[in-house]
Formats: sequence, C-alpha cells, structure tokens
Amino acid sequence: MAFNWMDVFTPLYWLFGKIMYGLLLVFNNQYFLALIVFTLLTRLVLFPLNLRQQKTMAKTNRIQPKIQKIQKKYNVNAIQDSRQRQKANQQMQQEIQELYAREGHNPMNMGCGPMLFQMVFLMGIIGIIYYPIQYILNINLGDRTAQQAILTAVGLDGSGGAYSYPQLQIIRHISDIKDALTAYNPELFTEANIAKIEAFKKSLTIFGIDMTVQPSLKEISAVIVIPILCLLSSLASSLVSTMIQRKNNPAQAQQNSSMLMMMLMMPLFSTYISFKVPAAVGFYWIISNLIALVQQLVMAKFFPPKYNIAREMVENTIERRSREESIKKVK
Repeated sequence: MAFNWMDVFTPLYWLFGKIMYGLLLVFNNQYFLALIVFTLLTRLVLFPLNLRQQKTMAKTNRIQPKIQKIQKKYNVNAIQDSRQRQKANQQMQQEIQELYAREGHNPMNMGCGPMLFQMVFLMGIIGIIYYPIQYILNINLGDRTAQQAILTAVGLDGSGGAYSYPQLQIIRHISDIKDALTAYNPELFTEANIAKIEAFKKSLTIFGIDMTVQPSLKEISAVIVIPILCLLSSLASSLVSTMIQRKNNPAQAQQNSSMLMMMLMMPLFSTYISFKVPAAVGFYWIISNLIALVQQLVMAKFFPPKYNIAREMVENTIERRSREESIKKVK
C-alpha cells in the first residue's frame, strides 16, 4: 500500500474527530455551529502564544533604535575595501549580539509557534472534513483501497477532484447508494450507520450550499461564494494586522511595497487553495479569519504594544538591577 503523507496526522484526526462528535451532540448535529465553536476553542488555545509573540515583537521594537545606532556607527555599506568591510561587519555583529545578551533578547525567537500550531490545526480540520465517516461518525470503512472498492461496488467514480476522497462521495450520494451499500456490506452499513451518514449529510448543507462540493470557476454555482468570502475575510484580517503594526511601529511605513506583498500573498494563496479542497475547508478559513480579526482588535485594545514595551522596560530594569545586586554580593 502506497504511503500517504496525511496518514502522519491520523492521531490528530482521531482527537479532533472526538471533539467534533462531542460538539455535534451538544449542538444537535449542527455541523457548522460545532465547527465555529471548535475554531474559537483553537484560537483560545493559541491566544497565549499570540500574546507572547506580541511581547517578543515589542522587545524587538524597543531595542531597534539601539541596533540602528550600532549599524550607523560602523556604516558597513560605505566601506569600499572588502577586507575592512568584512572586519567591520564582524565587529558590528558582535556588538549587536552583546546587545541582545544584555537585553535578554533572542532575535530567532520571533514567535513562530502560533503559525506552526495553526498549520497543525488546519491539517486536523482538513482530515476530519475529508474523512468524517471514519473520525467523526466512528464508522470504520478500512483503508483507502477498501474505501475505493466500496465506491466501485456502488457504481461511483472515485477519480478526480475533491471527490477522489471516498468518504465525501459516500456522504454526497448517500440517498442514491444506501441500498447498494447495505447489499455490499450489511454488517458495516447497518440501518443505524446509514441513518448517521444521512443525518451528517444534512448538517453539511448551509444556506442550501453543499459543503462537500469543491468550488470551481468552470461550473459556477452558489458554492463559489466560499472562496470569495475566504479572500475578503483573509484580506480584512491581513489589513487590520498591517494597520496595527504600522501604527505601533512607524518605521515599517518605509517598507510599503514589501508589506503590501506580504499582505496580499497569504489571502491570494488561501483563495487559490480553497478551489482545490471541499467548500467546508474554505468555510473553516472564513471563520478562522474572522475570529483572528476580532482577536487582533481585542489584543490591540487591551494588550497594546506600547503597554508591552513599557512593561518590558520595567521587567528589564528589574532584572538588570537584580543581576547587579547579585554581582555585588559575590564580590
């Protein structure tokens, strides 16, 4: 059997599937309400990491003038002789590293945690959207080969597009193939399991849009609204984030072109991907973007970078005095 790299996330699928199943019970099989609450919970889990990331950025902004002063002192780019330029650059880097040591700042620790965790959560969400029968409904259909065999037995084509995922095909066509499924494997596709799949199918429709469908520009339908909202929500989140950063760090205003590219890159990329996956994944991104936007506004209001910088300066002063007192006691 060929290795599928997504199998690495199987334990995550199982965990997220259990959580989603519990939320479905709480919210009376309202899948998208459960998904919204699940996304909110993941954002709450990530909140401390986001706060730490903002604190790290505040420390970086606080010592940036000192770094610029060191860079101006050596003015490496103005040195013509290559050896002298290299020597000056080494001295400059050493002085900057000494500054980092004094300030207790690690420039490599810029808070990649939230982004990595978001990617992990996204993979978990994609997994339970692709394999909901297996991980949410807890109906074991076997491996991918066995699932493809089920599709073949009931007369469905398991190739191409989002519907190459057998469980999505089974859910989408459950009304037409339930008798064939029961005839194929009566022990697996019992009346109770068929009813669970049918109920789940109903929960995957919102405002008349089937979220198991993959959006396409070739066949325009109502589901096209998902990539559009994905783009708009992602742009809004990126725009608010950029505005907050520029407000609290005016030096970034000189980097308009690079900031614009960064602001547009992720929304465009996520929109492109939303055409390659079922609409339910795009729906998750929309909810995640909107919650992220609200989170940024809340953090800017109650945990502003200026407050973090001031607190960082106080903590740094206390720590420095503590070190000085310790040295005096040793002497």
